[in-house]
Amino acid sequence: MRHERQIELLRRLEAANPSLDSEPWPQAEACVRFPASTYVDPVRFEAEKQILFRQGPVLLGFSCQIREPGSYLVADLGGVPVIAIRQRDGSLKAFVNICRHRGATLAPCNGKVAASLTCPYHGWTFGLDGTLKVRPGAENAFDVPKEDMPLLPIAVAEKHGLIFGRAEGTGPVDVDQALAGAESELADYNLGNYHHFETRETEWALNWKLILDTFLESYHIRTLHRTSIWPEYLANTAIFDAFGPHPRNIGLLRSVLGELEKPEAERNLMPHATTQYILVPSGLITYQRNHIQHWRVSPLGVGRTRVATSIYTAEPAETDKARAYWTKNLDILLGVTGREDFPLMEQIHANLASGAMPEVVFGKLEPGLIHFHTAVARAIGLPEGA
Repeated sequence: MRHERQIELLRRLEAANPSLDSEPWPQAEACVRFPASTYVDPVRFEAEKQILFRQGPVLLGFSCQIREPGSYLVADLGGVPVIAIRQRDGSLKAFVNICRHRGATLAPCNGKVAASLTCPYHGWTFGLDGTLKVRPGAENAFDVPKEDMPLLPIAVAEKHGLIFGRAEGTGPVDVDQALAGAESELADYNLGNYHHFETRETEWALNWKLILDTFLESYHIRTLHRTSIWPEYLANTAIFDAFGPHPRNIGLLRSVLGELEKPEAERNLMPHATTQYILVPSGLITYQRNHIQHWRVSPLGVGRTRVATSIYTAEPAETDKARAYWTKNLDILLGVTGREDFPLMEQIHANLASGAMPEVVFGKLEPGLIHFHTAVARAIGLPEGA
């Protein structure tokens, strides 16, 4: 993030006059109530899946994850398996990740191939460009020309080191339009120069929005994370902004208060910040001191969600010491969310699904939650607060 922008944000923080024991910093005009059905209604879920995850552009991953020709990443876009493949000329193409013969998945996870993808069922082989190359042992058994059976393409685009795909529709993906102004900050991180370290996947019995809710307020840190991260963080202060539908929430370390004692030109925000961009619907990009995280959320059902968590580093982890350091970082990260955040969110989902409570309330100190849920409701054609 540019230094001028950091200074601007620190001015806002200073104007709020935070302290370690102050009341949380309200940033929304009023509380907003949302019905419990926001999370548990299967009809609403199907609309979200269709409109947001299949028809809209979705963040698939980072360009640096598939630098080399033949490298690819896979994702689930509202139930549609997709694959984005780096071509020999450096360009990118994306397809439905399904063999045209009998519908088997071609690539179950991210990887790299030399020149082609081979179906694990009958060995049908497709080039990096999606063309059908070989039907082994059965060329004469099919009177459908190979030219008529390429992989089904989907729209894909990359810019600012990010890759976006769309499962349905024929028009191109405009990355800047999808980012709705967030590119003004994300471009500063030079994401294309980062290096993918590791991705881990987990599944949780909860609605997809509850995963993202976790990252949209700092109010819970004092209580839920009292014995883990609270000693380092300000639980009463966060900086919120929005770019179109996308909220950006900056959580702050207690050490940021020391920056406010310095001359303004010497102040820096980023060493004291956990900066989180929620790219609706499924992308969370987090900058945290010395690395970038990408959390990709894939809704499997109204109450089932897969989460892929990736770490990207400024320098490649080429030594045992570096690999051990980043492995430990990822262990800690998933340890906090896996033991504290997401199990509680599973409990919340079950409670809301019981029908015993009609609504949830987002307070003035939770502007990120208000903005996110309002944006999702608006996208699927529901009135504000519905």
